[in-house]
Amino acid sequence: MCFFVVFLSTEYWTLNTAQAKDFGTHGVIYPIEEEDPIQLIQQKLIVMEERGELERHNKELQKKTAAAVERPQPVTGITRATESRVFYFDPTYVVQEDLKDHRGRIIAKKGTKINPLETVNLSQNLVFFDGDDVQQREYVQQELKVENIKSVLVKGAPLALSEEWQVPVYFDQGGLLTKKLGIHHVPAFVSKENLRLRIEEINLGEKK
Repeated sequence: MCFFVVFLSTEYWTLNTAQAKDFGTHGVIYPIEEEDPIQLIQQKLIVMEERGELERHNKELQKKTAAAVERPQPVTGITRATESRVFYFDPTYVVQEDLKDHRGRIIAKKGTKINPLETVNLSQNLVFFDGDDVQQREYVQQELKVENIKSVLVKGAPLALSEEWQVPVYFDQGGLLTKKLGIHHVPAFVSKENLRLRIEEINLGEKK
């Protein structure tokens, strides 16, 4: 069988078939009909349902979805802080093209520098932390008692922790915020200082 497959794929076979003569058509030729892919899928689903496979598949999918919500993928590149440091993030950006309102009036010309903190206030400070780290979790829980902060996990189970603490606990999905702010170590506090965001990564070992 292997030899036959190789033979069919050789240049020799290709050249000789190209030179073959047409001996005409004998008998009746029937058109080759392709099955409707939608119909094939429906037939497959019917078979799966009859075998109970569809129900099992749906349950597995529900479990995976629930698991992803209850414990999202940890943010990569984030480690526990081994030294404390403070740095700043300037949210100022340059308008790339004229910004217009719903009536077409220009509200910001191209090249204008805009700092959102000039008009938007940070109502709550943020704290990013690893919910699987007992010391970090206990530290943040104590801070919640004395400061109005918003808790954001980079690892852990936000729903379970939210239920335990009886306060909303968020998760930095895909590391969107930590990457934007340049946070590499946790716990990290984010607060507004004038027109910048002050970011403090805290080494909990120094607080003993």
